[in-house]
Amino acid sequence: MSELNILFATNFSDSCFRAIRAVAQLADAINVRLTVAHANHGGLPRHRDLHSFFAEADHFGRCRRVTLDGSPVEGIVALSRQERFDLIISPGSDRLGLPRPFHRSIRAGLLQAGTAPVWTTSRGLEEGDFRRPIRTVAVAMDGWDSNLQHLHLASAFAERVGARLHLLTVVPDIHEGTLVSQAVAPQPLHPDRAIARLEKLLAGWHRVPVIDAAVGSASRHIPRMAAKCDADLLFLSQAQSTSGVFIPGISRTVNHAPCAVVSVPAALPASFRWSFQTPVAAPAAALLDTVYA
Repeated sequence: MSELNILFATNFSDSCFRAIRAVAQLADAINVRLTVAHANHGGLPRHRDLHSFFAEADHFGRCRRVTLDGSPVEGIVALSRQERFDLIISPGSDRLGLPRPFHRSIRAGLLQAGTAPVWTTSRGLEEGDFRRPIRTVAVAMDGWDSNLQHLHLASAFAERVGARLHLLTVVPDIHEGTLVSQAVAPQPLHPDRAIARLEKLLAGWHRVPVIDAAVGSASRHIPRMAAKCDADLLFLSQAQSTSGVFIPGISRTVNHAPCAVVSVPAALPASFRWSFQTPVAAPAAALLDTVYA
């Protein structure tokens, strides 16, 4: 039985080839079912490239390769609505190339669709950064965030692979704008209060995580804190992963992350769980639901 159903979206770029090592890292930790998908987008089918890409994946328990019609986002979303996936692999763009005004991010589009968590990387992450096994899973927490699904999923994933869980939280600088925002979305304004809030939230959990707090800009501090705790995987909410309103893009937090990132869509159903989770095997998520309620 597959414990993690993965959709690997590829355009055969260098970033996608670098991500192969990360998928192999996941396969070493968990029994995976892999679908390698290429969005044709009106061009000629590249069957030879599709079947030669990540050739070693054919030795996994279950692996298939498909060509999708239409735009990448439309094709991936259509497929992920036909079949439930635990994770969509969508690496960042290659590091070279000119900025494209009004370009719509594929990753932001996948997060907006909300069919599954999106695994991605910063542009500068090399394949050598994917070591084995996964030792540290970090998760960023914002103030009094009411949606804790990315924490639920990170907790369960860390427990399944035997990794330590590291919580990262950043308290905003105190200024006039911060004080005004407290009336709308109150949050801790001191690191000790932020840590105390998380400790209360996790009271009674049998695997107590390490909690780090900083003061300032979350988009600047979270990547640094993830690097300091030597994270192999960083879980973020959609709000932490995207930027922009009219044309959503990927946030500075993702683009400067020192490790792979799992972004959890805001529209993901509250009932979503990893395929490997059962009522008995997922005490972390169950406990967090109980505590927060």
